[in-house]
Amino acid sequence: VAEVCLGNMGHARGAAALRRAKRREPELEACVAAVAVQLGLLDDACRLYREAGRWDLLVALYQDAGLWERAAETAARQDRVHLKTVHHRYAQHLEETGDGAGAIQHYEAAGTHQTEVPRMLFERRRVDDLEHYITQGKDPKLLKWWAGYLESKGALDKARRFYAGAEDHLALVRLACYNQDFEEARRLVEKSGSRAAAYHLARQHEARGEVQEAVGQYAASGRYNHAIRLAKAYGMDLELVGFALKSDPAQTVDVARYFELKGEYEKAVELYQKGGDAPKALDLCFKAGAEGRKGVFDALRQIAEGLGEETSPQVLARCAEFFLEHQQFEKAVALYRKGRRYLQAVELCVQHKLKITEEMAEELTPDKDDPGRKEVLCALARACKRQGGHHLACKKYTQAGERLKALKCLLKSGDTKSITYYANVSRNREIYILAANYLQSLDWHNQAATMKNIIQFYTKAKAYEQLSSFYDACAQVEIDEYRDYEKAAGALAEAAKHLAKDKSGGPGREERLAALRQRIRLVEQFVKARRLAKTQPLEMVELCTELLAEPGVEAAVRVGDAFAMLVEHRHGQRDFRAAHELLRQMKQRRIVLNPYVEKDMVAEIYAAVGASERDDDGGGGEGKGGDGSGSEDEVEDEIDDDDVGEELDESLGEESDEEKYSGAK
Repeated sequence: VAEVCLGNMGHARGAAALRRAKRREPELEACVAAVAVQLGLLDDACRLYREAGRWDLLVALYQDAGLWERAAETAARQDRVHLKTVHHRYAQHLEETGDGAGAIQHYEAAGTHQTEVPRMLFERRRVDDLEHYITQGKDPKLLKWWAGYLESKGALDKARRFYAGAEDHLALVRLACYNQDFEEARRLVEKSGSRAAAYHLARQHEARGEVQEAVGQYAASGRYNHAIRLAKAYGMDLELVGFALKSDPAQTVDVARYFELKGEYEKAVELYQKGGDAPKALDLCFKAGAEGRKGVFDALRQIAEGLGEETSPQVLARCAEFFLEHQQFEKAVALYRKGRRYLQAVELCVQHKLKITEEMAEELTPDKDDPGRKEVLCALARACKRQGGHHLACKKYTQAGERLKALKCLLKSGDTKSITYYANVSRNREIYILAANYLQSLDWHNQAATMKNIIQFYTKAKAYEQLSSFYDACAQVEIDEYRDYEKAAGALAEAAKHLAKDKSGGPGREERLAALRQRIRLVEQFVKARRLAKTQPLEMVELCTELLAEPGVEAAVRVGDAFAMLVEHRHGQRDFRAAHELLRQMKQRRIVLNPYVEKDMVAEIYAAVGASERDDDGGGGEGKGGDGSGSEDEVEDEIDDDDVGEELDESLGEESDEEKYSGAK
């Protein structure tokens, strides 16, 4: 409607402004405000722009209307993105109106004073005011610009002062060189540390033929390529190495080539390595070594330490061979490892008796997806075992899947705790048996936990024959060491029960089972006799007499114990002649009296019959199983020792003596 009305009014400019607003501005209020501006209704236009939130258009309207202060205030509050532009335009307005001070203020607010203020003051020929402005402002850019202006006018002393204020060290050095004051230039370079200034001074020295000074300043400026160029040209080899080490790799290698051509291999090797050309450094080391130069050995060692697994296997192998030739076996092993030649590394350790530590063993262990992993692990385990590292050998055999060999290594270590733990986690029949065999070499009778583990391991392995033998050994210990026939009977019963479970059909099984049952019968008969000794002595005498007449009774009962019961009974009845006869029979069976019959009792019996103990001695001694001893010391029942040992892995509760055999199952 407004467009039609403006057309009817013949207000072409207003209609055009409305069409532009419709194309550019999406807000209706902004379009209406454009019409209001054309009609001279500025207050209404300002209100509409505020309602539409078009602060940018409002600021532009204020500028077009010459309301600069309001434009700046509105931009500062609502439209900061255009604030510097407003200040710059305001400054231009003030400059056109002749307000130089106001223009400077707003140029500074706009951030354009570094170019606009000098332009404005120069155009107005106010040079003194410009110098005063720059001096007071201490803006480095303006100070430098003004110093350049003064220099162009030939006012060098004054220019130097402004360059110093701007801290333009390069310009100060340049002026000093222009005045041929090179000592001052050098002092300025040292004080400022400016690389650009040092480079300028270096070029001046080079132009004057002062090579030593030029090289030093090139180095100070970090332009090592120029320092290297001059050092090579003038034979300054001592400085050349230092420059090359600080330079980029290409320059370093170039200097290395320079020393190689001169035959200074030690320096060349160091620089080739620093430049990243390790293969070339190694080739040069080998070449120098072939020529008998020992100085490169340390360099080669350093290079080898820096080689990684990404280095080609050929290079690593060549280095390893070099170290082998010079008896540096540990270095050779490390290089073989990096080159993944694990077997050669292990063989080298064995051949030259290098101690394989746990860290080294881990480094020599291939990755899990390596096809040769098992072979390497087994070789490593054998090497550790040979060196006495049984735990480490066990670990490597386990990683290789050879658990039986792993346990055998543990057995040699004597670590009972680890052996017990390993057997429990392996759950392998042969391992259970080996572990139980080892535990029998310990003081199992006084360690309930050890006895329990032996029984459990044999039971889990279903090794009933070995378990039966163990119970048999338990029974023999009870008889020989403690004369506890009741416990021995219980142990023999367990031995017979487990031997009956053995279905392996081994030779002599039935005979052994029959012998066990016979021993059980004899032991139980003796136990019964001991129980009747006080209540029914005559029946006790009858049982003991029958027992002594049994063939092979020595395999089950120590006959000395049976004779001792009879002697004590006759002595108690004061039947000394019968007691003496029993003592004589004991000596006929070569049974030593002291372990069974008290000395005082023996002496009393011989005194009562008017005889001497020597009269009955026929040489003394013992028969097999007769009394179990040739002296007062008891015979120990030995158990095979596998030369191995470990402490228990688990804390097992102690059991009473009565529970040892019937309760340990």
